[in-house]
Parts: sequence; C-alpha cells; structure tokens
Amino acid sequence: MKRTVCALALFTCALALVMAGGDAEQEQSEGPITIDYSFWGNPVAIGVERDIIDAYHAMQDDVRVAPIVSGYSDYHTMLLTQMAGGSSPDVMRIDSYFFQDFLALNALRTIDDLVDRDNVDTSVYYPQGITENTSDGELYGLPWATSVLYMFINLDVFEDAGIPVPDFDWTVDDFVEIARQLTDGDRYGFAIGLGGVSSILPFVWAEGGDLFDESRERFTLNEPEAVRALDRLAEMYAEGLIPEDSITAQTDTLTRWFVNGQIGMRMGAVSEILSTQAVEGARFEVINMPTGPAGNRTTVYKSNIVGIGSASQNVEAAWDFLKFLRGPEGQGEELYMIAKRMSPAIDDQRYWDLYADPTLYPRNVEGNSKIIAAEYGRLLPLTGGWLEVDNLVAPELQGIVSGAISAEDAMNRIADDAQAALDRAR
Repeated sequence: MKRTVCALALFTCALALVMAGGDAEQEQSEGPITIDYSFWGNPVAIGVERDIIDAYHAMQDDVRVAPIVSGYSDYHTMLLTQMAGGSSPDVMRIDSYFFQDFLALNALRTIDDLVDRDNVDTSVYYPQGITENTSDGELYGLPWATSVLYMFINLDVFEDAGIPVPDFDWTVDDFVEIARQLTDGDRYGFAIGLGGVSSILPFVWAEGGDLFDESRERFTLNEPEAVRALDRLAEMYAEGLIPEDSITAQTDTLTRWFVNGQIGMRMGAVSEILSTQAVEGARFEVINMPTGPAGNRTTVYKSNIVGIGSASQNVEAAWDFLKFLRGPEGQGEELYMIAKRMSPAIDDQRYWDLYADPTLYPRNVEGNSKIIAAEYGRLLPLTGGWLEVDNLVAPELQGIVSGAISAEDAMNRIADDAQAALDRAR
C-alpha cells in the first residue's frame, strides 16, 4: 500500500484542531439530521456502500448519510487533511494500521457507553476484530473486514507444473522450492508487492523476527532473524523466481499477472478475491502463508475500525447509523456478504453461507479461512508510530529485494529514526 509522508506533517496541526472540537454531542433540533460517513473504496466498493446507505434511508426518515470517499492510497491523508482544516466526519472507517495514530489525535470517541446502554453484544464478533478496535480497555469502534492476508494459488499454473496445492504446514523452504519449480520461461513462481511492512512480516515471523519487540517499544527489523528473512526474498529475486517489475507493481498489476498465469503465487487481501473472481475462467485457491522454524502463526490476521468522530455534534445519529452498518442487529453485514465485499467479521454461519459460494473459486475459502484464522493467523504488532515506521521501512524494501543494498545495512540505517518514531508515540 502506498504511503504518503506528507500525511505525517498534518498530525500536529490535526491534533490541536481535533482536540479543540471536543466531544460535542449537541444534536440538530429540526428536520432530518445529516451525518458524514467516510470510507475508502474502488467503484465496485462504492456501489456497495451506496446500497447500504440507501437501505438505511429506506428504514427511517430522521437521518441522512452523506458519503465521503476516496481511493485507499489517499484516504487516510484525506482524513488528516480534513482534521487539519478543523472538520471531521461523524462516522469514519480507519485501517487498523493507523488506529493508534488516529487515537493520538483524539479522532475517535469511545463507544463503550453506547454499547452498554443499548446492550450491543460484542461477543458475536471474531475476537481479533474487537482486539483491534480496543485501546487501553476502551472500545472505539465496531470491526470491519476481519480477515487474513492469504497466499493466492493459481490452480492452472500449479497443475501445469504438476505440483499439488500445499498443505497448511508448508514451510518457507517448501515455498522457495515450489516457486523454483513453477518458474519456467516467462512464468514466475511468486510476486510480491512491497508497499508496506505487512507484505514482508509473514517471512520475518517465520524466521522468528518481528517489527518490534514484545513490548512494541523497540524496533527490531534490523535483528538477525528479520535480516535473514529479507535476505531470503532477495535471493529469490536474484534467482529469477520473482519478476523484476514485481517490487514496484500495484495491486491491479499483480492481479493481472496472476489471472494471466504469469505468476503462480502472490499475497492477497480478502478484497482481492472479488476482483480475481471477476475474471472469467480464473481458477485459484487461498491458503496460509508458509510456516517456519519459529512456528505456524505467520499469516497476517487483521481488522479495521468504523467509529464515531470525537468532534461529532450528532453522536446519536452517528451511533444509529453505525449500528445499522456494523452492529449485529443491523443490515450492513448481510449486504456486504451478498455483495461478497469481504468475509464475515461476525461469527455467524448465515453470513458465511451468503459469502462463500461453493461454485466459485476459491472453493475452499470458508474452510481455509477458518483454519487459518484459528491456527495460523497472527495480529500485527500495531502501536503508535506505525505510520511513520512503515514510511521508513517501505522505501527500503525495494532496494533490499532487488539487491541494491543488504537487508542489514538498509534496516540499520533507518533503525534510529524508527526508534525515535516509537519513542515519540509513547
């Protein structure tokens, strides 16, 4: 994912302005209340959100929802820009990567009081989603898109090479050997986008490394285990198992290569299942990331947050819409599942029945997703300063994988700045 360093410069200005907004809760007194709802999405995703908003409007006349939308790469910068300008949406979606950074801006109000008052049963959500919506014991939103980052397997490429789909206990060594067997002429075994830390953490975890230490207070991507994992990716690139353009490719390019049979494996989010299914004849499966000496939990398992802006003057209206959008009694989850926008965040089989169509690839998405989440998924070490650290690490990854600089030298040269970012966030 593309990061913009200019977003960081907005934090200080946004902090003062958002905090000045306080927790005002004065509702408009006459006529329908209009609230702003911000989210990211492509044209297909925007259509799904529009359907949900229309369904909400159809059930009541008191609240009108005005969407604020952008593509993902610009979305969080857009929010920060709004905050720096003294405004903030009533309801906003935030990627969990940036949750702590937005909390530092006092961007969200806690919703514990509203949940308790209305007896909203948060136990129905997958617990990882609630974990990533909670800070210091307080709940700031309801989960959206609680899912894993899969390894996508092109079944045609695997069958052509005579290789079976790997078992869940496949290792990083198995992965490299499979990539080697799949590589043939213009076909490559694996492609990786290097837009952020989450793309390389599964390999780092497999070797026993991590981005931070257990306290999430010390930068550790320059330690031997992490360096070894990054060196392995560089070795794969040097051997020709990864296409040259992969390290600068955007998501749509990786999807095109994958469905055209130019690559056998790639990492992909749940949102990319839908775009891959849209290509006629695409046959693929989704599995966990390879394991390693350090254990099985090497697959990123994450959620996102939909919460209420701390500066909102329409808290009751915002909460009513949030319950419809993400609450267990609302219609939002069902509409997302019908559109196959994402896999369920609520642990209820009826949502899986809507989402997982056994006639479409990946045909094992329900079973595999549940196994991966339970046995192979791992939450990111999210903390304040993540955005700044990610902006430091991401530009170095291309040089590492391409062989322009060693992993040790690259991580050591940013280590002090990354540590400073963590220290500032505490």
